[in-house]
Amino acid sequence: MDDVHESELTPVYHAEVAEWAVALGGGVAPRLFALVRDESGEDEAVVEEILAYGIALPDGSAATVPLSGRGFGRWLTPESASRRSAAELVWLSPVE
Repeated sequence: MDDVHESELTPVYHAEVAEWAVALGGGVAPRLFALVRDESGEDEAVVEEILAYGIALPDGSAATVPLSGRGFGRWLTPESASRRSAAELVWLSPVE
């Protein structure tokens, strides 16, 4: 094996390409979110932890990836991911 683990292409961001991709996807950009859970720690202190990061897709569905990077979730909506994992839905991207 040649120990190549990354793309050989240099990633480039172009605003006009991003706008084209959003238009191609129906005019709605994906939104990022986090699933955050509050746990009671020692001395009843509240400990917050991020369970997973997610992306809300233009069709309304969502996908999540836990911080461990192992596995992923596919959900009908970001809200259903929040309910099923007993975590708060925190939007990281504004509504476009």
